Formats: sequence, structure tokens, C-alpha cells
Amino acid sequence: MGCLDPKDPGIPVGDHMVIVRLSVMMPLDRINPGIEGRLERVVDGDLITNHVGGKGTFATPAMIGLMEITCHRSLESFLPEGQTTVGYEVHVRHVAPTAPGSTIVVTTKLTEVKGNKLYFEVACHQGDLMVGSGIHKRAIVPADF
Repeated sequence: MGCLDPKDPGIPVGDHMVIVRLSVMMPLDRINPGIEGRLERVVDGDLITNHVGGKGTFATPAMIGLMEITCHRSLESFLPEGQTTVGYEVHVRHVAPTAPGSTIVVTTKLTEVKGNKLYFEVACHQGDLMVGSGIHKRAIVPADF
């Protein structure tokens, strides 16, 4: 049975710390490193940025959003009732363009769990081509915000 560390200073957000405290014990023993997520998607619609000219390309914010949702979905079935995850830090490099109509695959892997904080490796590929990669941090919080 896991619980939040009462000495934990919170989650860094810019120059501030967001304090997240739960009044009940959370069974986190099912959330362990190694949990993986995968999302396959065609680059279309809102995933495309057009300000670059031509037919546009896969937008960096869209790639990051897909990475975040894939992390969250990989854990949904493991979360205690009334809990969710929220992202609080992203370090990602978008290293290759992706044309509209291309299929990308986002993969995530939970690498570390510290109390309610979750650390992920994230990647996006188009076939064998690495489109983006990095790390993403999430926290387990009450879903009643």
C-alpha cells in the first residue's frame, strides 16, 4: 500500500510549488515502472500546423499532447477510484517533420514512481524514423478538481 510522502514539497510549476495532498491512503502498488502505452494515429486535422507553408506538417504541440494522453491512458486502469493523472513537466525534442496523411506511433514507458509522481520516457515514430522523444512527468491527483 503506497501513500503520499508528507515531507514532499509538491510539484514544481514555474517558480512555484503546487502542493498536492490526499487525505486517504492510495493503493499505488499496482503502478510500477515498466507500464507501457502505445497510440497510432494518422496526422490530420488539428494535428497539422499550416503556418510553415505548403501542406503543413505535424505540429509540435500536437505531438506533445498525444504523448501526454498516451501516458495517461496507459495508467487509467491502474488508478484508484476517484484519482486521475495530470502532466506537470515535459522535456521533448521534435526532430523530424511529418507530412499530413502520415501515420505516427507514440510510445510511452513508465520509468519511475515516487509517491504520487510518475516519470515517463516518451517517443514518436513514423515507421523507423524518430520524430520526437523525451521525458514527461505526471502526478496522481484527486479527479474532483
